[in-house]
Amino acid sequence: MKYSVIDISSSSISMIAADVTARSAEIVFKDRASLSLLHYLEGKSLSARGIDKLVEAVIVMKGKCAELGVDVLYLIATAALRAAENFDQVRAELLERTGLPVNLIDGRTEAYCDYVANRIYSSYEKAALIDIGGASTEICDLSVDDRNKMISLDVGIINLHKKFVEEIQPNEDEAKGIKKFVLRKLEKSELPGDAAFNTVVLVGATNLALYDVYAEYTGDAPEDGARTMSYKKFKKLTKHLLSGSSRSKLILETAPEKLHSVGIAAVVAKTLIKRFGAENIVASDRGVKEGYLELALAGKLEGAFYDFSKGGSFETVVKSTAPAAPAKRGRKPVAKEEGAAPAAPAKRGRKPAAKEEGAAPAAPKKRGRKPAAKEAESAPAAPKKRGRKPAAKDAESAPAVPAKRGRKPAAKEAEQTEQ
Repeated sequence: MKYSVIDISSSSISMIAADVTARSAEIVFKDRASLSLLHYLEGKSLSARGIDKLVEAVIVMKGKCAELGVDVLYLIATAALRAAENFDQVRAELLERTGLPVNLIDGRTEAYCDYVANRIYSSYEKAALIDIGGASTEICDLSVDDRNKMISLDVGIINLHKKFVEEIQPNEDEAKGIKKFVLRKLEKSELPGDAAFNTVVLVGATNLALYDVYAEYTGDAPEDGARTMSYKKFKKLTKHLLSGSSRSKLILETAPEKLHSVGIAAVVAKTLIKRFGAENIVASDRGVKEGYLELALAGKLEGAFYDFSKGGSFETVVKSTAPAAPAKRGRKPVAKEEGAAPAAPAKRGRKPAAKEEGAAPAAPKKRGRKPAAKEAESAPAAPKKRGRKPAAKDAESAPAVPAKRGRKPAAKEAEQTEQ
């Protein structure tokens, strides 16, 4: 079967598609489109225009899934929609206009998805993961498989830009403000202190763009397919991105869509890497989407998915609660909503069914005993209790009645006869 995950993030909407077998899930397609939802916030709510732009982008991604022959589709959202006070309205609009339910994941779950997708790097001695997004930054120790230990800071490239940067790219003074702000946020986290890690794994689209800029600036090529960076060279790159005369040209030649974000990402990454005392840096192309899919296939996340095999109707949207349901058994929950499966009426329909079906034995036994006794006046029980006196008044010729109440009158008549 083929599965897909579409991710609504702060700066883009992206998707992956994977061929899933009993043994593996192979990513066969990736796509990304720029969409900065935080630019469409009115106060803390996503504007009507922002909702329209989001719906349009999701429809395009859904169409690509259909072209690829995707069977099951998950739509997830991270910090961008976590920050929207009108998320319920946004979710309702998306469901009505695209047919896709939104799975909103919290910061720690987002960090855990990053961790799951990059567990391969846990073999590195003392490795940490950093995902710098548009509205949040996720951090975790790759040696600790505990969702409760994951860190999510409400520090992102877009909100840092609004807070500290006046023009497109930060300068050195603005970078100092960003550094102090990030360190204050990090002090409140539960991560270890100085010199805690040897390697940092950078995750996310902006960090991948930052690696491309690094490779262009240094001339270093990937080693054995790994996107590795030296911390010493990375420091020089960060300084160049803050004050270099050709910094804009460098970014435009390698990652033009990240012109406003690469410099800030470099400052945040350098601040955290120095804080951790790491000397080695690796950029990973796996992140939240890959981790979410792995957890969903394993039945470790409850979510709603869209099943193309059911014809694309609203009824195909279900919640999976059983382990491994989304991966292999996701069609059975659909039957629950459609009403065709026996499990649904068995739980919710037993009593109503008995009430409506008058021919069922349970209904007349409970509700028909007393009325039946009243109507059947000829039954022996009824006349014995309620019909003795009326029967004696009406039926005067009956032998039983004169036998009890007519003895004395009968004696008077007999006396007249004797006279």
